[in-house]
Amino acid sequence: MRFIIYSKALYSSWVYYSPDRLAFDAGEGISTILGNKVFAIEKIFLSHGHADHITGLIGLINIRNSGMGDTEKPLTIYYPKDNWRVLELISYIRKTNRRLKYRLEWVPLTIGDRVEVFSGQCSRYVEAFKVVHSDNEISLGYNIIEQRKRLKAEYRDLPQEEILKLVWAGKREEISETYLKKLVSYGGDSIALDPADVAGTDILLHDCTFLTEEERQDYKHATFSEALEVALRAQVQEALIALHISSRYKEQLHEIEERLGREHPTLPFKVIFVPPGKIFRYE
Repeated sequence: MRFIIYSKALYSSWVYYSPDRLAFDAGEGISTILGNKVFAIEKIFLSHGHADHITGLIGLINIRNSGMGDTEKPLTIYYPKDNWRVLELISYIRKTNRRLKYRLEWVPLTIGDRVEVFSGQCSRYVEAFKVVHSDNEISLGYNIIEQRKRLKAEYRDLPQEEILKLVWAGKREEISETYLKKLVSYGGDSIALDPADVAGTDILLHDCTFLTEEERQDYKHATFSEALEVALRAQVQEALIALHISSRYKEQLHEIEERLGREHPTLPFKVIFVPPGKIFRYE
């Protein structure tokens, strides 16, 4: 299981990504739905401070202190620096949870900050990037990026036997180069993302509150056509996951998927709509 997602515009949004034991946002009901899986979470990355993205922290922090799991496992919550709504919530949680059994840390982030989530042969980190949502609040998106190795260009056409000879001769590092690969990109609630920020990502989770421009009331969210354009320009590799969809469309999603197949029969990636108000799993 890679993702468990719940996203209903205005009510609650969160994404649990199991390979790196992290969550993006923590809307209402995250601990109720995940149950004991909340004890697996080591890091939470908040995109902004609107209630539908942060109020689930209150229950999650409490459950991890008293539920049937590892109540001593530390939890770190990352948030956009100087986001006043998050700061208000931090103050409330500190006042009402004075006897936590585990270490709870709040870490402010700015654009370009990196947080290691896995160390090893292919280490991974989360990097923050700028998104635009509301005028009076700082918001961030996040990329999960893996450091990988490959043959340098001048060696890639060599026969396998020649490459093995070079490796056996102790020249592995000489013939290799390190490169960065975006695995997951999450924009939270936002207008259309800058394709450069999510270029080449495997999976793009993009706001898709409105399916048509005509129904967009305020320029704070993206439409599906904008999300699709971002995915195409960013050359997404595996899937565009459209989330934060308005509940007005919940009965139309099947029809929209069929129309998408007719209008774009040869997209280079899958397009997946997260049904508003339903638990969604993606492997």
